[in-house]
Amino acid sequence: MIYSTKEHKLNKLASHPFHSNGLTSLSLGSGVYMFQYDQVVDVILQNANVLSDIANEIHPWHLHGHDFWVLGYGEGKFKVGDERKFNLKNPPLKNTIVIFPYGLIALRFKADNPGVWAFHCHIKPHLRMEMSIVFAEVIHKVNNIFKQARTCGVLKNMFMNNKHN
Repeated sequence: MIYSTKEHKLNKLASHPFHSNGLTSLSLGSGVYMFQYDQVVDVILQNANVLSDIANEIHPWHLHGHDFWVLGYGEGKFKVGDERKFNLKNPPLKNTIVIFPYGLIALRFKADNPGVWAFHCHIKPHLRMEMSIVFAEVIHKVNNIFKQARTCGVLKNMFMNNKHN
């Protein structure tokens, strides 16, 4: 689930985007989520499915272009009211987080870096299975992206050498 608002007060629960006062869930769509400059975005990652009872999967999720605050985590599915347990005073700042089987994690970032940013599982087969989404921020301000910026890690060499871009 992805929630967003322009208001950003990390230390106040009343402004928290999980409350239903005029905020929109962006959980359905093409996998590309558009944000305006300075929009605050909350993401709930849920690892509710596993392939079998003995094959538990963890997923290290990585966000390009941003660090995010880890507001909270737990087991099971997110329920309204769970946000009361979140750390809004001094949450850790990360760009990669591991979500465990049957777990959930709440993240927050501010859309203040114009560009198109991947948010994906960092396990290569999972990335190939399209376990990813894209955050597009203020894209009308982005011009002439050099091709090296379009890739990262191992994929950088593959795309740069094979001219897949």
